[in-house]
Amino acid sequence: MGDRANFGFRQADGNTIFLYGHWAGYGMMNTFAHALKRVMEAGRVGDPFYATRIAISEIIGDCWKDDLGWGISVNYLCDNEHKVPVVDWATAMVHLYDYDWKAGILTDEIYATPLNKFVEKYAKDLTLV
Repeated sequence: MGDRANFGFRQADGNTIFLYGHWAGYGMMNTFAHALKRVMEAGRVGDPFYATRIAISEIIGDCWKDDLGWGISVNYLCDNEHKVPVVDWATAMVHLYDYDWKAGILTDEIYATPLNKFVEKYAKDLTLV
């Protein structure tokens, strides 16, 4: 079992790096928004190499030395159970896609929004009451 999710980072050459998280589905939009907010704070939105590394580091956090739980792929979705958010650094837009699980690819775009609007909407503090 798991709560599998992927986060996409579209590069200037059109390739998309996907970060797979075995337990990343719960609150994934909030997690992605916080990672993108960190990139914005670092002033690296226009630098896809640094931006991608900063965002992935922010999402993985202290789990870098773990042998399980996270994976990275290019242009291929690993196991997945949720819609897939993808940031396009060149346009500073965040897209949400459906996916074809068997083919490991993105399919229909559900929506697109400017990166700053995505962060504003989803980077809320999640507090259990």
